[in-house]
This record gives sequence, C-alpha cells and structure tokens, in this order.
Amino acid sequence: MPRSAEVGRADGHRVDQGGRIVRISLGVTNSPGRVGANGGEWGLYDASGRSIMGRGVAGDAWAVERQGRRLRVVRGDGERSAFRDGPLVARPVGSGALVTWNGKRYRGELALYGTDTGVLAVNRLPVEDYLRGVVPLEIGPRVAGEHAAIEAQAVAARSYTYVRIGGIGPAAMPSERAYDMVSTVDDQVYGGADAEKPLTDAAVRATEGQVITYAGRVVNAPYHSTCGGSTAEVDEVWWRQPPEPYLRRVSDRIPGTVDRYYCDPSPRFNWTRSYDAASLATVLERYLRQYAGIPAGAEIGAVRFVTTTGTTASGRAAGVRFETDRGSYVVRGNDARFVLRSSGGEILNSTYFTLQPTIGRDGRVSQLTISGNGYGHGIGMCQWGAIGRARAGQDYRTILQTYYPGTSLAQAD
Repeated sequence: MPRSAEVGRADGHRVDQGGRIVRISLGVTNSPGRVGANGGEWGLYDASGRSIMGRGVAGDAWAVERQGRRLRVVRGDGERSAFRDGPLVARPVGSGALVTWNGKRYRGELALYGTDTGVLAVNRLPVEDYLRGVVPLEIGPRVAGEHAAIEAQAVAARSYTYVRIGGIGPAAMPSERAYDMVSTVDDQVYGGADAEKPLTDAAVRATEGQVITYAGRVVNAPYHSTCGGSTAEVDEVWWRQPPEPYLRRVSDRIPGTVDRYYCDPSPRFNWTRSYDAASLATVLERYLRQYAGIPAGAEIGAVRFVTTTGTTASGRAAGVRFETDRGSYVVRGNDARFVLRSSGGEILNSTYFTLQPTIGRDGRVSQLTISGNGYGHGIGMCQWGAIGRARAGQDYRTILQTYYPGTSLAQAD
C-alpha cells in the first residue's frame, strides 16, 4: 500500500496530513552539516522518536558529526549528544517553521543518515509541497501569459513523482533505499522552499492531485527542454527500453507555417559543437570505452572518420560510428550524447544532429562539426513547445494530451 502523508508532532509521533509523502535525497555532505529551522521552534529526534537535547529555536543551527555510520549533534553552546544510529529527524514544532540543512529551507522534515562517505540528508514531505520546489526550476522563469505551460509542467512532474513513490497499478517502483528520488537532473531538480515562486505555486494549487494516466494507471511522464521540431519515440533514443504507446512522435510545427515551431524561441533550438583533432581524441579517450565496450588498456587509435549509423523516424541520429586506425566503434541512441561531450564534460545537447567531419592530409579527422536541434532526450513533453502553445492560447489539458497522446487526467488521491 502507498505511504500516506504524515509529518511528525513535537513529541516525535506522526500525524496524518493527507496526500502522499515523497522522500528526496539532498545528497551526502562530507564535512559536518548544520541542521536547524527558520521561522519557529523545531525538534531533533532519534529513530525511536525520543527528543535529542530538547528544542531549538528559529535561527539555531546544530552541527551534525559522523563517526562511521553513527551521528551526533553539537549545539551552538558546545553541548554534544551521544553518537547513535540514524536516522536523526529534524521537524518543526507547531506551524510557521521550516527546517534547514546547511542554510537552505525545506518543508516537511529532514532525516539524517550516517554513510561511509558522509551525512546523507533526506527531505520527507507531501508531494504537493515537493512540487513547489520542483516546478520553478524545471520550467524556468515564466510570465503570467504562460500559465498553461506551468500547469502542464506541474502535472507532468507530479506523474513522474507518483510512479517513483509506488503510485497506482503496475507502474509502481518500490525502493529499499532511504529515498525515492534525488534532487538533481537524474530525477527532477528540487530546490526546497527557497526555490518557490508565486506563479508556480499557483499552478501546483490549480492542478492539485492531477496525474497523467493511460489504461487506468499513472504513467511515467518524461519531459525535456526543447524537441527541435519533433519529439521522439522511446526506442529512437533509449534503445534499451521498451516503447510506450503514449510516448509517440509529435510534430511541434505551428499549423499553417513551413518552418516555424512552437519551441523555436528556445535558445537551444539550433546549435553547433566543434572539435579539433586533439579535443576529439581527448573526449573519446575519456568516454568512448564505457559505451563501445572497449577493454581497459586497449588503444582507441587515431580517428579516421565519424558518421551516423542512420536516421530515426523523427530525424535523430540512430547512433554514431567512429572509424579509427585500431577499429570501428559504434554507440547507439542517447549514448552518443555521453560520448561527444564538451571539454568541460557537458553532454551533447541532443541526438537530433548531423555530423560534418573534415579529413586532413594524413587521412585523419582534423575537425568535427556537429550541427543540431533541440536540447534533451526529446521524449514526452517539450517544455519550450508547451510555452509556445501556452502563448498561442492552448490550455494545459490540450498541451498534455498533445505530448502524451491517448492519455487522460485523473486524481491521484
């Protein structure tokens, strides 16, 4: 059964507040972290619910130290608790307070765990409060006329979340970890209470509890920044994953135009990336082995030619072949983005690209230019396309049904 949304009382017991709880990893802190609260009193409890060194007041920040996997807290006056097994749980006492971790504010409560490498902080809070810290960072700064895109983002992010906390039906993804998701692009970017904005808060309220469903189940709802003209199907990009009937190709072309797209205001609608021979050799040496099955220690060789292995139905590169004087190596689908990184390690914007190699007199690639469209994996909702459609007057239901064909909206709780 799914977890109900509960938060702790001051005495360490838990009380039902409705909705569902999601657990978000805020990462591991190597040095001692600082836990506290803003705006009111707070308490710190051990795993049994017993209070640790009484209550703190607004502005207090207690250091959390680790010894192996055990934790202790050190108050500002120097008083220390005993080391004990985690988690240690920080909760506000009464209304108005928000817990803090290393100076950042979070709704709900914080669970702190000792790990082999540091202190793991997990924010446990109701889904709707979590979305308030996700939507503004995922959709970016928006204005009032784009409210439909913000609402579509809220519903897509909520659906993505419910699947990962063991939502409805076979899409459930239970986890034995201390958390359901991380707070980075590996899941959804989450900034806690400090990220919240009035427009995005309003979108979360306006769509409260709404999720995307297909055949009676909440669905995984991937989204990306910019499709570049057309979204993609799963097997065009994530070739290891099976296709989904609601993740089909969708054209972003504006009706009645030849070369205008809803997402073309995006700063990464078109882009280029170039490599000289040295920079290409460097990125391949760093990243190609992992994705092309090259044994450790084997030489990759000098690059003599680079080409795509074909074009998918939406116009994306099906893969990339690297011909060197040591062999031929192929990477498929989205893996190409993780091989053709920038010198700083940034992955390639998308797989919607063409390659233009220049061959030098020595028969090797002297320069490789990549010309592309879009930003992100290209599957599901195009965020800049949603913004363009909102500007054109489409509502969030229309936007979602466009990018997730055949789906319906339903109340999760």
